[in-house]
Amino acid sequence: MTSLVLLVPALAAAAAAGLLALRALRALPAARAEHLLAGLAFGLGLAGIAALGLAVAGRLRSTPIALLGAAALVAGGRDLVRACRALDPGVLRRAWPLVLVSALVLAAEVPTMLAPPVGGDQTKYQLVYPRLYALAGGLVPTPWSFWGHVQFLPNFVFALGFAASGEVLARLLNGTLGVAAALALATLAGRHLAPRAGAVAGALFFTLPISWSLMTHAGVDLAVVLYAALATTAFLAWVADGSGADLRRAALMAGLAGGSKPMGLLVPALLGAGLLAVLARRAEPARRRVRPALAFGLLALLAASPWYVRNAAETGNPIYPFGYSVFGGRHWSSAASEYLRDYYRQYQTTWAERREGTPYAGLEVVSVPWDLTMHPDSFENGARQSMDVSPFAFAFAPAVLLVRRRRFAVLATAALGLGYAGIVAAAAWAHPRYVLPGLALVLVAGVPAARALLPRRLFAAAVALTIAGNLALTTGLLQPLWPDQVRVAAGLLAPAEFLRRHSARFAFWERANAEVPAAGLVLVLEKIPHPYYIDRPFVLGSYMEQGLLDYRTLVTPAALAAAAHGLGVTHVAIHLAGLEAAGDPFEASVARLWRGFLIEECDPPLVREGGYALYTLRAETGPTALAAAGGRRRSVLSEATTAVTPGLRPSAASDRNARLRDGVLEGAHRRSRLGRTHARLRPLAEPAADACGPDGARCTRPHAEHASTHHGAGLDFDDVEPRPG
Repeated sequence: MTSLVLLVPALAAAAAAGLLALRALRALPAARAEHLLAGLAFGLGLAGIAALGLAVAGRLRSTPIALLGAAALVAGGRDLVRACRALDPGVLRRAWPLVLVSALVLAAEVPTMLAPPVGGDQTKYQLVYPRLYALAGGLVPTPWSFWGHVQFLPNFVFALGFAASGEVLARLLNGTLGVAAALALATLAGRHLAPRAGAVAGALFFTLPISWSLMTHAGVDLAVVLYAALATTAFLAWVADGSGADLRRAALMAGLAGGSKPMGLLVPALLGAGLLAVLARRAEPARRRVRPALAFGLLALLAASPWYVRNAAETGNPIYPFGYSVFGGRHWSSAASEYLRDYYRQYQTTWAERREGTPYAGLEVVSVPWDLTMHPDSFENGARQSMDVSPFAFAFAPAVLLVRRRRFAVLATAALGLGYAGIVAAAAWAHPRYVLPGLALVLVAGVPAARALLPRRLFAAAVALTIAGNLALTTGLLQPLWPDQVRVAAGLLAPAEFLRRHSARFAFWERANAEVPAAGLVLVLEKIPHPYYIDRPFVLGSYMEQGLLDYRTLVTPAALAAAAHGLGVTHVAIHLAGLEAAGDPFEASVARLWRGFLIEECDPPLVREGGYALYTLRAETGPTALAAAGGRRRSVLSEATTAVTPGLRPSAASDRNARLRDGVLEGAHRRSRLGRTHARLRPLAEPAADACGPDGARCTRPHAEHASTHHGAGLDFDDVEPRPG
């Protein structure tokens, strides 16, 4: 409950900072009633930038965050009060049935944010690295996973939540993004597309089953929806009255959409194209047309750039690890890119069989709207309803051609949405999450289209049936977690007990964390690791998500052991199913290597639980085969780095690898100190004497009683494979 209390001043500070900045930039909306939402959204963007700055400076701590928040409230408090007073409560009264339904959905979602999460991308990367930065008080070198550089605006907002309070506040901030996204879509519809129907658009989006999934899973997609909607609203306002404030706000919001994830860069690109098209139609001198275009591009670039600059500085690639053929990148290779690309293709092929199809090629992409509506489960290893987007957009989007009132605004919104979704579907992957920003715009454009097509009462019935269907499908996402999540929120169930019931990974790591000393370092051998529950310093040894340990050159157990010792590894955790994996020749070779590594270089397992096992890496007692062959242990990282940096001089490679090793170990030691501090704050019960059998049978060592209660992630997704973006 503490985090719920802290959420209010946190959002107030963000809104005050956003309003102050928009006023300074002369980018506030003309309508005072829209100031608060615009200020909050821009303030959350500023919070993400501030979190990145604090992390770079090593000051991502509660005290600096509190000081920044207090300064924002002092400086922007008057703007915040005026924005709150400008709100029209009559809007809520006029649309009270829709507001009530949305409020009930939100009330049902809150317990999922108060309870520890289970599974999904949250435990893989969306919350893992924000939590790691908060524990370390700054950025941590993560050359052992490319997901450490798939961290953008929302992730650093989550990092602020972790540093200020913990995982609950981080997840509540994700929920805030979802509520703000629905309000932004309602504003877009009510302001420019269908007066008095804004609440309809917001409720249609907020009650979508996929919206439930994203509200209850911390991620970046809701942020893209939020900023895309606000940018479109500002763009249409500029088209209508030519105000420079609207154009500046459109550029800033579009830039923040691009800063939320690489695919979000389509928002400023598409709006920029729309801007050029509008300017080309105006009978004005070329100089007057160039200035707004340049201003839009510059502001959007500045708003989007901080997270890409960080990636470029650390890896040489702003969109690391993607785009390797163009930008290159440290700790990666062309072979790794090709393997990742082949994996994604196979993954798409596997789940496309649910619709008796194959991944889209060429003109097949025109069937995406049908498949999104009728076969949302054909894109993902998850429940069908978790990806459901309702039939409303597919049913009424074609009717935008019938709209006569506000025709340009409706067609422009639909075109932006279709352009976004179409480009993502054709060039990347038509996953419902990826196309959601475009789909949301099409959904909003479908509201005036439905009003133009249907009589008033039939329109109301269509909206009611759609929302009822959304809610009916969403109820299928409640089991098995939601009842226990409510118990956790009510204080009737301990968070650790909740995790033991629902997460095999937590059950394993609860015991493994007690076995690994605070100064230890765990090497996690798993194709798709979910390291959120690890309380000890760790490095990830996936053969698909990192290139620091390059399994194309580490081909013997001794070589892998030498590389592990070079990183300071003391323990090894492994997903046992990975020892038998043989989906392709490379995967089979890594499985053989891991089997030999455990037999030849590790002691019998300390813990076996839920398909995972923890081993102790044997200490180096003499020259290994690799070291005897000429001290090649120190060259493992050099070979990997040279492989991804063609033409690098040997001396330069040596210097770079020394810095790399120092950075990895420094990050490990920093986390070790944090681990010792954490252990003092949350003492673990002393384990009993070793009761593990020599044959690796299940250990009888009792669980630690004082389990971690600050872990997080998900509700309805299965443990899914990695996806770009």
